[in-house]
Amino acid sequence: MASSQMTKPTVDDLSVLGVAGLVLAAGKGTRMKSSLPKVLHPVAGRPMLDWTLTTLARIGAKSVGVVVSDDQPNLLSFLNQRKELCVAVQKNRQGTGDAVAAAAALFAGIKPPPYAAGHKVQGSPITCNYILIMAGDVPAVQPESLLEFVRDAREHSADLAVLGMRVPKPRGYGRMVTRGSELLAIVEEKDADAATRSIDLCNTGIIFARVDVLFAALQLLTPNNAQNEYYLTDCVQHARTLGFRVCAHEAADWQEFGGVNDRMQLADAESWLMARKRRELMLSGVTLRLAESIYIDEDVVIGVDSIIESGCHLSGKTQIGSGCVIGAGSVLKNTVVASGERVPPLSVLIS
Repeated sequence: MASSQMTKPTVDDLSVLGVAGLVLAAGKGTRMKSSLPKVLHPVAGRPMLDWTLTTLARIGAKSVGVVVSDDQPNLLSFLNQRKELCVAVQKNRQGTGDAVAAAAALFAGIKPPPYAAGHKVQGSPITCNYILIMAGDVPAVQPESLLEFVRDAREHSADLAVLGMRVPKPRGYGRMVTRGSELLAIVEEKDADAATRSIDLCNTGIIFARVDVLFAALQLLTPNNAQNEYYLTDCVQHARTLGFRVCAHEAADWQEFGGVNDRMQLADAESWLMARKRRELMLSGVTLRLAESIYIDEDVVIGVDSIIESGCHLSGKTQIGSGCVIGAGSVLKNTVVASGERVPPLSVLIS
């Protein structure tokens, strides 16, 4: 189909395409310095991983697989509560390519690469045409951005596409080498020369690909690099070698795709999401006094013409009706406030 005939995909379009999501969540998260798995750390009231899973559901992913390691009992327990998910265990933790290779156990009719060491622990085999890969530690990614990425990949008839972002003063990211819409290579920073490190188009880690193309490229991976790992990003060059079309798409807001590796980045992600939540509330008719001083979880609901005074902390499933006034410094958790009510300053209401 010519690009002039393409339309922006809706949820139904992705369902018809047969797109499965794959979330990589096996990382140790050692920089978090915590006994809690990194992807279970809460951000704006939800575990990080929940943000990713919710986003994939909202764009209509046909099925969703999650890759974990076998030393994360808390994470396995969390996923076991979601029977709709398919879960694979990555045994060796030899990089992102190894993680996706371990997920071969989740997909019907897929031959795992020779180095793959993974097994399915939950769910039925996934049958799909396309796969959308993302990490479990990027909670700020918006459904609209992923839909735009898929639309662009389809318009360019990409067999494999990677979502990129322009990062000011990039550090630690793989650099995307492009020619027009074509993606020629992704070079990890530790393997890059000075000229390549000067490129500011960086890899978000989000890939959209035909399943057969992805796993054909995975078959060719080797750990011949500075970190002795199987890089998922090397699939770009291998797919091109096999004759497939590989494209890049540039995201509008790089901050949306920032990963979380430590508590500072966790705070950055929460700040970004909470700023978006506050903005949405104010545009919908809610007054926030000294907005940046107010903590508001994502699931909090507030009606029009309500006023939230400075320093409030609103969390959980709190619901505030229309025309309410919540006094300064109040703490509300899982609380329902009927329309027209006034909550005195410094109140603590926890249900």
